[in-house]
Amino acid sequence: MPWVASVGLHVGLIGLAFLVTWSVVSLTDDEDPVLVTAEFDALTYDPLSTPQASDMPTPEPIEAPSIPVEPLEEVLREQLAQLDMAAISVDAGAPMLVGAADFAAAPTANAASFVGMTTTNARRIVYVIDASGSMIRSLQIVIRELTRSLGTLSPRQGFAVIFFQRNQAVSVPPANRLTPATPQAQARALDWIDDHVIPAGRSNPLAALEKGLGLRPDVLFLLSENITGSGEFEIDQADLLKLLDELNPIDRKTGRRVTLIKCVQFLDPDPLETLRHIAEHHGGPDGYRFLSRAELGLQGR
Repeated sequence: MPWVASVGLHVGLIGLAFLVTWSVVSLTDDEDPVLVTAEFDALTYDPLSTPQASDMPTPEPIEAPSIPVEPLEEVLREQLAQLDMAAISVDAGAPMLVGAADFAAAPTANAASFVGMTTTNARRIVYVIDASGSMIRSLQIVIRELTRSLGTLSPRQGFAVIFFQRNQAVSVPPANRLTPATPQAQARALDWIDDHVIPAGRSNPLAALEKGLGLRPDVLFLLSENITGSGEFEIDQADLLKLLDELNPIDRKTGRRVTLIKCVQFLDPDPLETLRHIAEHHGGPDGYRFLSRAELGLQGR
C-alpha cells in the first residue's frame, strides 16, 4: 500500500505540471514580433506645423524691486551720528566715585594755542588780556589772534576771557565761569568784546589774575605790554610774583602747579622782564613769548 500511494502521488504531480504549462502556452499572443530599424542617413525633423508668433505665450513683464537710494551725504551723516558720543559735563569740584578712574577712558590731548604758544591736555582755558590805553592801536591784532585761538577749541573745552583795565577785571559774559567752546559761544563772546571793550587808561592786572586763576584753568594765557603798570596803578614786581604763588601754589604731592601761565610780552620789551619771571615759575617749557612791533609790522606806531 505505501508503494501504491507513492506512485499515485507522483503521477498526480506530473499531471498538474502538464496542465499549468498548457494553460500558459495557450494564453500567449501568436502575433509576429515587430522589428525596429533606424535610418541614420536621414536624420531630419519635419515639425507638424510652423509655430506662429501669436501662438507663443507673452511673458509678463517683471518689475525690478524699487530700492530707495539715499544720497551719500545722508548715509554718511547717519553713520557719523551713530558713532557720535554725547558730551558729558563733569564738575571739576565734584567727588569721583570710588574705582571710577580705573575704568574711565584716558583723556584725549586737547590742544590750546595762543600767539604761537601751544599746550596739550588743556580742557579749561582762560585768556587774560591787557586793555589799557597803550593797546588802543593794537588791540584789534590781539582780538584777531584770540578769534583764531578760540576757533581751534572744541565744545569739550571750556573758556573764559578777562580784560584788565585800571583796577578792574572786565569779564566777557558769562562771568565767573567757563563756557563750552561751541561756535555759538565763541561768536557771542567776540561780539560782546567788539561792543564793550575799549582800551583806555592805565591798568593793574591783579583783579583779572585773581578772577582768572579762581576758575582753576589748565592754562592761562596772559598778554600785556606793561604788566606792572605805572602811576597810581603800578604794582611792585615782587608783590605780583608773591600773589601768583599764593593763587597758584605748587602741589606738594605732584610738585606741579594747578595752572600753567603762558606769558606774552606785547609790542615793547619790559626792562623788568616781569612776564619772563612769571613764565619761569608758572609757565613750564616754552611759557614765554615776546611779540615785537617789528614782528607785527608796527614800527613807528
